[in-house]
Amino acid sequence: MADPHAAAAPPLLGSTLLAIAEKQALLQPSPASSGNHAIDTDALDGGYRYGEITCIAGASGTGKTLLAFQAIASHLITHKEGEVALIATTDIPLTRLKDVLVNRITRQKRAPEFCESGYVYRKQVATADPTQDVESDVASMLERVRLSRAFDFPGVAEAIGEFGARLDAHDVKDEAESHGVDHRGARTVADSEDEVESNPSPKKKDHVYEDAPGARVEAAEIIPASMIVIDNVANVLGSMMTKSQLQGHAMLANCMRSLQHLTKRRSICTLLVNAAVALRPQSTQYQRKTDEQVSIFASILGKPALGKHFSFLIDTSVFLSMLPRSKDDADIAYNDGHEARDYEKVGIFEVLKDRHGIREGRWSVFRIREGVELHSRKV
Repeated sequence: MADPHAAAAPPLLGSTLLAIAEKQALLQPSPASSGNHAIDTDALDGGYRYGEITCIAGASGTGKTLLAFQAIASHLITHKEGEVALIATTDIPLTRLKDVLVNRITRQKRAPEFCESGYVYRKQVATADPTQDVESDVASMLERVRLSRAFDFPGVAEAIGEFGARLDAHDVKDEAESHGVDHRGARTVADSEDEVESNPSPKKKDHVYEDAPGARVEAAEIIPASMIVIDNVANVLGSMMTKSQLQGHAMLANCMRSLQHLTKRRSICTLLVNAAVALRPQSTQYQRKTDEQVSIFASILGKPALGKHFSFLIDTSVFLSMLPRSKDDADIAYNDGHEARDYEKVGIFEVLKDRHGIREGRWSVFRIREGVELHSRKV
């Protein structure tokens, strides 16, 4: 039975909702760089967006884990207090993450500095030792990476929930401290003269908009940016789908909705590493299109694993592949029954899907150098 004293919700003006959306957009962190300028500008329109789920799929050896590590490095370097939840379903090379961080920080310290002198830009070479304090910087960054190992799908969901609860608990503690209350609930009263110095900048809340009496809409608080990386989702989801496809899809949809809600509510940059399945035809003609082909390149006969249903649960779908660099390399590769390995390859970074429709169909070329660096190179 309806409550006779219940009142309708107060109306909200469209201008108010627009103002809140614009304010939240200003507070949204800048996209996380892929570690490669060409990929950022040509394919990603700036990088991996916060508040969205991006899936990076590809066959073994295409650079999926390296791209994830490069995104982690960008996040840790840009956000001095930002944390990363790295959920591993396989044995991932964590020493490689350290090597990526060392490479990025060393390159950053070695980068020449430019200063403006009138209308002339003068190049100044950095005088500091580029390797100074690199190890200590890397060690402090790795302390903000929280590694969780999961061997099944419920374990992945549990790790995601624990990271979300940790972020919420961190906000409660900060809010209590900003009001002079410790995290155990005991209230402390600051001295009147020291109050400004002891709490110089309490956690700031955005402006509260009000359309009508009692109608209050609050924009998001300024909170440290976070990142979630799951490597590899196909390992745990594939086995679950094999046992029971119907039950597997139901559990997947439920978990992805929770992850989507956490990602948007906390403005988290979420990256999912996925495998790929081959669509190679039985004939020897490799460059032949199939009905299921998703790439714009005729010679790329592969697609992300986990099926079409999974693509509707993410915001951006990225597909990685390797192609011969030149015509001579292609002749070696395709004329030897696809068994040749002694030819030069380049990586293709292709955006298959973008929820906003801006980046879909865009692509870039890269090469992996020394196992830790993404190097741009023209085909």
